Amino acid sequence: MKKLLLLFLVVFSSVQLFSQVDQKAKSILDKVSEKTKAYPSITATFDFIMQNDKAGINDTNSGTLLLQKDKYKLSISGLEIYCDGVSQWTYMDEAEEVNVSEAGSEDGAINPATIFTIYEKGFKNSYIGEGTNGSKKTYKIELVPTSKLEFTKLIIEIDQVTYQIMNAKMFGKDGNIYTIKVKSFTTSTNYPASTFIFDVKKHPGITVIDMR
Repeated sequence: MKKLLLLFLVVFSSVQLFSQVDQKAKSILDKVSEKTKAYPSITATFDFIMQNDKAGINDTNSGTLLLQKDKYKLSISGLEIYCDGVSQWTYMDEAEEVNVSEAGSEDGAINPATIFTIYEKGFKNSYIGEGTNGSKKTYKIELVPTSKLEFTKLIIEIDQVTYQIMNAKMFGKDGNIYTIKVKSFTTSTNYPASTFIFDVKKHPGITVIDMR
């Protein structure tokens, strides 16, 4: 799960570091950021894929993300993460356990609330070219981190019409390739605040570990 959150963070977030800018790539990323910030909310379904040909690994898990400003709910493979902007609840179904922490405290900065907001800072970005994804024309951009991170590069694919991210692929230093494929993307739902708060009462007998 850490790899999924890291991929969300570094692909779709603002990292305040010096970067080398490809102006073509920057222009595209600026449009993605501008459009995304205007959405009242984001609801996305996705596949998270981990591949390693040498190790014979090819695992796919499906998930859902609800995002509304600094609030989010991320669900994937028996794990749910809620955040109301102040507190974060990480619920593991099999363990019947929920960990409570301050928002954004995991690994110092991992925070899915920043996804789908791209800036060029923190990476050397390069425009690779155009492609197709199904019937849609896309742009492809490569991001190489300018500081020490857990991966060597990212490749993102962006819809030329909507300027929404369709795919993001991270090449890990561990030899694994991690991919997020966005399957659906809607932006008009207004979620009540309770959506982003884990309700302990609905899980009788659960163990609560409060680390705040």
